[in-house]
Amino acid sequence: MDERKGPKHRGALFLSCLVLVPTLATAQETMGESRGYVFDLSPGGRSTLELQRTSVGVQVRWVAPGDADWDTAFLGLRLDAEGVAAPWVEMLADGERVEQHLEAGAQGLHWLNITGLRPGLREGEWLELRGHGATLEPGVATVLMFQNDVSSSAPMLILAPHPDDAEIASFGLYSAARDVTIVTLTSGNAGDFNYRANASDPAEHYLLKGFLRSVDSVTVPWLGGVPPERCYNLGYFDARLTEMYALPDRPIAEMYGPNEDTAVYRRGNVGDLVSKGSRANTWNNLVGDLVHILERVQPKTIVMPYPQLDSHPDHQYTSVAAIEAIRQWQGSAAYLLYTNHAGENRYPYGPAGTVMSLPPSTGPALPVQGIYSHTVDAETQRMKLFALEAMHDLRLSPEEQRSCGVPDAPARRADYPRTDSVDYFRRAVRSEEVFFVFDDAGARALIDAFLSAPAQPD
Repeated sequence: MDERKGPKHRGALFLSCLVLVPTLATAQETMGESRGYVFDLSPGGRSTLELQRTSVGVQVRWVAPGDADWDTAFLGLRLDAEGVAAPWVEMLADGERVEQHLEAGAQGLHWLNITGLRPGLREGEWLELRGHGATLEPGVATVLMFQNDVSSSAPMLILAPHPDDAEIASFGLYSAARDVTIVTLTSGNAGDFNYRANASDPAEHYLLKGFLRSVDSVTVPWLGGVPPERCYNLGYFDARLTEMYALPDRPIAEMYGPNEDTAVYRRGNVGDLVSKGSRANTWNNLVGDLVHILERVQPKTIVMPYPQLDSHPDHQYTSVAAIEAIRQWQGSAAYLLYTNHAGENRYPYGPAGTVMSLPPSTGPALPVQGIYSHTVDAETQRMKLFALEAMHDLRLSPEEQRSCGVPDAPARRADYPRTDSVDYFRRAVRSEEVFFVFDDAGARALIDAFLSAPAQPD
């Protein structure tokens, strides 16, 4: 993460879709709109339910999917919270309860994550939905259901653009995996001038900051059961991936100093998967490192950002580099795509511990082959909070901590990550972690579409 721009399962994921009730209607035909997504769920994965109005919302008798198993479900309905700053929906089924918070003034089709109600969603049980600041419309609703079979013996590779991105997006996922490798592409040596009291020269400051954060990316995953020898920081430079991509052979210097060598940040690595020797900050070197990692790890699941949803350029080009390397590797995997920068860095909405919804998509409708909502239990949520707190860039600097409560001390910075609306202590600790699922062809087509899209204005 770098905010300047913006039942448990284990192992690799294989997607199949389930039909709850056979129907020819697609989600778009049923709802009249896609809310930013096109769901490619052939041969099935959809059903429709008829919601009845109640005094507090809507309800429906649940129709169970027979003997089929599923781990992820979303319900699409229409609602209206115009003029409401913090609307939310309470969802209940046979003693189970979850709540999903919405963006301010939410209107139209919304997808509610009902995965957490799974134990209560049995044949004939009432599914109740109560709007709080939101009026829920009765009538036809669409159910999307997914079965994600996860093998404990298959290797998983998690790609993070910056230190803390792996934790924000997938701490629960990697805590539940037994064979996982975490690779962070950049050292995080940019962004806020956090440690100016300790290093006033910008070049010195960002060398310090980058090394602190690169060590964080190697050590903090141990709180989720992934030891330092399975975690690596490649040491490439924060906020430089787009320029590196444009000039793939040319070494690109750090933003705040003349250094072009990633070795200064690689020295925090413990394992032997990545060399600690001199390595110029070039795009071709980055892709070459990823090819080497793919050949060594042989992942069956690759976790990386969804570039059309994540507004941060480093996140977008992490996935571009990954696909470029995957084409050279010529291996095959399933893909779990995440976003840490959506909805003006306010998504997910509402308090920590509540449901994680689908991220807002305001541009052209985006393809979705599948969705995996990974359940994060209360204990793992607690450990995720402290994993985030262990990251230097997500907590107050030593100078800010020292001055807490001191009369007439300068005010602590009001900018990220101390502002609650965008703070990851609120946003990242959720009862689920949501991923978009793609196969090889789908992931490659997604990156091709991203690269061919017209450039967006700043």
